[in-house]
Amino acid sequence: MSFAEITGQDRAINILKRSIANDHIAHSYLFHGPDGAGKKCVAVSFAMAINCTEAKGDACGQCTSCRKISSGIHPDFTLLDGESGEIKISAIRDVINGMIYKPLEAKKRVVIVNGAEKFNISSSNAFLKTLEEPPADTVIILISSSPDMLLQTILSRCRKVSFSQIPPHIIAGMLKDKDVQQIRMEILNGLFRTNRESRTAVFDLSEKFSKDDDSFCNVLYWTLTFLRDIIILKENGDGGLIINKDMGETLAALKDRISLERLLDAISQLKSAYKGQDRNMNRQLALDVLGNKIADSMI
Repeated sequence: MSFAEITGQDRAINILKRSIANDHIAHSYLFHGPDGAGKKCVAVSFAMAINCTEAKGDACGQCTSCRKISSGIHPDFTLLDGESGEIKISAIRDVINGMIYKPLEAKKRVVIVNGAEKFNISSSNAFLKTLEEPPADTVIILISSSPDMLLQTILSRCRKVSFSQIPPHIIAGMLKDKDVQQIRMEILNGLFRTNRESRTAVFDLSEKFSKDDDSFCNVLYWTLTFLRDIIILKENGDGGLIINKDMGETLAALKDRISLERLLDAISQLKSAYKGQDRNMNRQLALDVLGNKIADSMI
């Protein structure tokens, strides 16, 4: 995904584009802001833009480097995430050991740590040493929705790029796009069944939207908006506060079929899928689990 395809984070993207254009790319960054703001997508796009062989300041999305990074198979691109609720020292050591060598193919090696607040004490201290003496040909991007949980010594060594919640008017503009409308309808029909039908629709949806990071992020994002809207309708009934206003009646019909506890449980599962996107993750399995959890919640 190129920067041009990402909406709602112009300020953050402009900072990154200028750093590429001026050849002032920092050794380490902290992308911080609320969940669902697109921090990981921007981080991957930044990695692509830094190493794109065809475009300047953005990713072309078509060159070998862009395609390898997008699919998570580039030898000089690492996306690290938490395991069992924390990022362990063994995972950090593997990353640090890989930084000893020059990049095999890339202009700059890029290491992304998603959910950096999950460092434990040992992994924090190990990573801090790397930040103190970062390799010249490596860019480290820490992503966190809770930066206050990171060591101050880590924060002080990162260039901070803040992300905000996507503004409602931008979301409204997205809803007018025909492709987005189709995606939303497929998600609603595939995941939010109002009876105990066959799980075929869930599996079909998982297969379709697990092929690449962009599709996977799309289905997670819009599923999150549906869950959020149902909670709002369930708690106060104010349709004016929901994101998917054109689907208000359908979502209102769902609010009595799923408990608040199950809605929050589904959101927790969805966030785990968001934060578990490392290159070895089985995206289709993650969507299968999420879809079946939502389907099991329906009364």
